[in-house]
Amino acid sequence: MTHGSSGDGVRRPYHYPLDLIRFAAATSVMAFHLAFYTWASAPGSSTANAFRHATSYSVTTPWTWFGWVGVEVFFVISGFVIANSAVGATSGSFLKSRVLRLLPAAWICASITLLVREFGGLERLDALVGPYVASLALWPAGPWIDGVYWSLAVEVTFYALVFGLLRFRAFSLLPQVAWLLVLASGLFIGLSISGLDRSLPGWWMIRGVSEPLLLRHGAFFALGVWIWMSSERRLRPSDALGVAAAAAIGCAEIWMRGQALQDREALAAAGQPLILPILLWLSAVTVLAFVTRAPERFTPRSAVVRRGLRWMGLATYPLYLTHNDVGATMMRLLVQAGAPKWAALAVAVMTVVSIAFAVALVFEPRVRQILRRLIELAAARGRTGAGAVASAP
Repeated sequence: MTHGSSGDGVRRPYHYPLDLIRFAAATSVMAFHLAFYTWASAPGSSTANAFRHATSYSVTTPWTWFGWVGVEVFFVISGFVIANSAVGATSGSFLKSRVLRLLPAAWICASITLLVREFGGLERLDALVGPYVASLALWPAGPWIDGVYWSLAVEVTFYALVFGLLRFRAFSLLPQVAWLLVLASGLFIGLSISGLDRSLPGWWMIRGVSEPLLLRHGAFFALGVWIWMSSERRLRPSDALGVAAAAAIGCAEIWMRGQALQDREALAAAGQPLILPILLWLSAVTVLAFVTRAPERFTPRSAVVRRGLRWMGLATYPLYLTHNDVGATMMRLLVQAGAPKWAALAVAVMTVVSIAFAVALVFEPRVRQILRRLIELAAARGRTGAGAVASAP
């Protein structure tokens, strides 16, 4: 059976179905942005600015308006994957693995988006420098070179929590951290849905930092942590209660997000059943929980299939980072040049998918190799300097 490993070399089983779920979630988000949000979103979003309402794909609304829920699927997967990869890792090895996983693709994809936005006639280059630098650094506050980078700020906060547990050798407290995330999310979502938040002084400030502080999405990561725990051992009654609470809060957040979309962001979605994104998310989470219980049962026998699934998993991250502004800009330029709108959509989808695989399989490994060498060189110099200080008379 093929295995993965943590940042410290501990062999962990590789979960091939996760690659398929990841890619399906990214495809869902891409369908939402390119076939719905491009023409339906209110002015001000990066997608609307890139597309400039060049045409409409209103016929796709019933099948694409809820594709944003793929992000909530990502958050649950991250809770599982990060907990799984942190087993046996030191804080240093965990940090190194996250840096090597996140930064190379972000640097490449942000650069691609910068070029497309500049040559696509969206903004002047000097106006893009700040968002570009923020995206390169995975800065927790926007604006970014593409609006999709907001979710990376959420992810990085969860990584920082796990890093802190490893740094203080308290990884065993991860279940308690999961409960804190559930309680914080439950309080935030409950106040927001009930409307009681409007009477609280300074709530607008809390709302402004709710995403990078995991106040809104913490329950999704907690659910991923408990799914990981269920793959390691039998859940205790308190854990099962946490799963139920996290799932309920996740459904509430998705309902709230869908309501906001229909009421303010994209009025074309008004009247669509809010149960659809909830059911899609619950289905993905159920499959995730099922396939991770016995990864060896779901490991394809064919090496070709395993390789294909692995490639899909690797391409998910760059696909998520490039599909939005790059795809929307390409669609606008093609429609303005006289191309049929469906052809423009098809070409944009094929192009961003091709870019994603090229980044994942060709360019990102090279950048990662260079970054790895720089990190190892800096670590070696640090050890040499420390040794020299220690040996000084």
